[in-house]
Amino acid sequence: MANSTQDAIAGTTADALYQTERYGSYSYKVPVTAGTFTVDLHMAEIYSTTAGARSFNVSVEGQVVLPNVDLYTQAGHDGAFDYTVENVRVTDGVLNITLESLVDNATLAGFALYSADGKLDTSVPEPTCSGYVAITYDDGPSGNTGAFVNALKSASLVPVTFFVNGANIGNNSAGIRQMLEVGEVQSHAFNHVDMGSYSAAQVTDQLSRNNQAIQNAGAPKPTIFRPPYGTLNNTIRQAASSLGLYSITWDVDSQDWNGASVSAIVAANGRLQNGQVILMHENQPNSLTAIPQIAANLKSRGLCPGKISPSTGRAVAP
Repeated sequence: MANSTQDAIAGTTADALYQTERYGSYSYKVPVTAGTFTVDLHMAEIYSTTAGARSFNVSVEGQVVLPNVDLYTQAGHDGAFDYTVENVRVTDGVLNITLESLVDNATLAGFALYSADGKLDTSVPEPTCSGYVAITYDDGPSGNTGAFVNALKSASLVPVTFFVNGANIGNNSAGIRQMLEVGEVQSHAFNHVDMGSYSAAQVTDQLSRNNQAIQNAGAPKPTIFRPPYGTLNNTIRQAASSLGLYSITWDVDSQDWNGASVSAIVAANGRLQNGQVILMHENQPNSLTAIPQIAANLKSRGLCPGKISPSTGRAVAP
């Protein structure tokens, strides 16, 4: 996932390079010709403000080059941190850079490759997507959160969007951190209640408490709201909008909540078209089992998982 800041970055004149980050556990596979390379890694702690709040490993070509790195300890908040790895020998045509989250999320602002005798292999085409769809899961975090995250990673079905209820978070901030490894956390109201008859004040209370619970668990303030049971009216929309939340429902209902089989859930995902959003649930085991088949089906149709635009409610490139 991506994050950014407008803060000035200490220790550099190239602030813009360090003002954006990609965070989570992920890897880069850079196509190169066989050769020896130097890898420059560029990072900054633009989120945490205390030591120990973030720790991660960075590996290059399978070797850990930065173990347990704590950027706040290295450079403070909003401080540039650079690390150079020299004499990286590549023989298989791919230079691998891997970030592994230990505490909170790994982060990287950018990297650069310099070659002694190899070069980027421009004959290898970049992956292309003919469109983007939003894979979404409601009602978490749950006892299945870790299993969902691992399955999504294994199938490369990322990013996804989790619509969570603050009442389910409790002390389970770890579940929210796991979600952030594979996507975004958005609002599903504090309690899973039908708010069709609620006053504006009651809706505002539900959404405000949920925003706070999500942020207390370490996720960014939500920008999108999906109402429980899909109940939307002008009162709900206006209350959500006053809190900076764009209200959405879905384009395709997987019916997993209604006992849909794995094959039916896969078929529902197979109906997704560019820009559309599908409804699934984190507390449904059949949706967990369906993940590899969903990923394979989307890939076969040239569709990629995307994020949800907070201004249109449509799936867009992450």
